[in-house]
Amino acid sequence: MVGTSALERRFRPGTAGPARALSRHEASVPGPPRLRVCAPERWSSPNIPGLPPGITNNPYVQSVINAVGGLLQSTNGNSAHGVVRYFRHFELQIETAPRVYRDVHLHQGTVINPRGTTLEPGMVVDVAGSAQSDGSLNADTITTK
Repeated sequence: MVGTSALERRFRPGTAGPARALSRHEASVPGPPRLRVCAPERWSSPNIPGLPPGITNNPYVQSVINAVGGLLQSTNGNSAHGVVRYFRHFELQIETAPRVYRDVHLHQGTVINPRGTTLEPGMVVDVAGSAQSDGSLNADTITTK
């Protein structure tokens, strides 16, 4: 590095962020200087593509979004979130997405929060329990929203 001063060799010009001084060991290593840039103070959010603002009000687009959402909605797993469509004694059916339903079985120890709540069609609930091989759910706790 002919023609550069010791100060110029210790600081890295042309980096994206503020550079730090090299240690004596790093400055004495032969070869091109290694870049070590400090993290920027603020990160910008990623540019995530989406639908234009007015297009979601289009009924055709909305029906496609609902259909795809129904296909992607999982009816497996140990929890479910949805709207109560049917409830009688120890049987419950919730709608997890448009036209996607999940059967829920209650037992004597099922806890319904808040206490004393009677489930009715139209209520939004979170259900936690254990999944069954037929896709239904044995509920341990049900929380109403």
